[in-house]
Amino acid sequence: MKTIALFNHKGGVGKTTITVNVAHALGQLGIATLVVDCDPQCNATAFYLREDQVDALLNESIDPEEGGTIWSGIAKHVRARGEVRAVETWPVGSPVKASVQLLPGDVLLSSFEDRLSTAWKDSFSRDPTALDLMSALHRCIARTAQKVGAGLVLLDVGPSVGSLNRAMLLGCDYYITPVACDLFSLRALRAVGETLRSWVEDWQTIRGLAAKVTDVTLLPGVPAFMGYVTQHFNIYRGRSASAFEEWENKIAPRVNRDLVGPLRAIDESLVPDLGPKKMGAIPAFGSLAPLSHEHGLAIGALRGRVNSGFYPKIDEAEDIFRALAAQIKRRAAL
Repeated sequence: MKTIALFNHKGGVGKTTITVNVAHALGQLGIATLVVDCDPQCNATAFYLREDQVDALLNESIDPEEGGTIWSGIAKHVRARGEVRAVETWPVGSPVKASVQLLPGDVLLSSFEDRLSTAWKDSFSRDPTALDLMSALHRCIARTAQKVGAGLVLLDVGPSVGSLNRAMLLGCDYYITPVACDLFSLRALRAVGETLRSWVEDWQTIRGLAAKVTDVTLLPGVPAFMGYVTQHFNIYRGRSASAFEEWENKIAPRVNRDLVGPLRAIDESLVPDLGPKKMGAIPAFGSLAPLSHEHGLAIGALRGRVNSGFYPKIDEAEDIFRALAAQIKRRAAL
């Protein structure tokens, strides 16, 4: 099983949109995929499930013995009343060759973030409870993925560099960075690189200090940069295609300078040579994006659900995301 996070601390770069569309494409390629909503805002959960279903799930999560969210899977462990457990998943999307399942998110993850912040500090003191708490979410995810036979886990994380995302990134195998074609996304790349470098270096220190601590599960702490994806979902009135090309041309050198360079300086394995750093470009799909949300389906699965005039654009989206999924499959050796 491989775990891949879609990570950029800047909001509005299309992380959830890319996640759900890539998950569908991976299913078409025969890869059983588990989408894990690690964002307290629960965007992926709200995309796939009806409002009443989400409401019922969040109400259940108050009682972790029976709840069906990612918080429910770790709540007993967080409260020192037991180990993490697998959570019941939801089959989502339209039928594909291999299943796509959802592990629902929970707003209560925001309160867990405070516990993770304390656990991070206590990990430097080799506190076994803190070290185990750092890996609780990943242990829950691994048990859930094993239960449903998922070969790939996609983590949809929120736009943050807080302790929750730190725990998620330090436990994943790879991450992909979505980048919007605008000034703020470009400037955010430096913060992404600096943050990841700091997390990895600090966790290397913690792992060294905790080398002789027994009966704990330590996060591996070596998330590998798989590549970046540019997206044009935020199209402003009157902006030309040439303007996007201008931004696209600026992104590659910034990725190398602000992300690849700092990470390679501390560990070559953090930036493996998997091919071009740019994995793809996602164009704007106009009104298909809200239609996708309305139906809880990937854009490529909207045939038969929307006006046939949209079909050429739907086919284009399907081709784009299937090509991205094929790259993920090859780069992660699935």
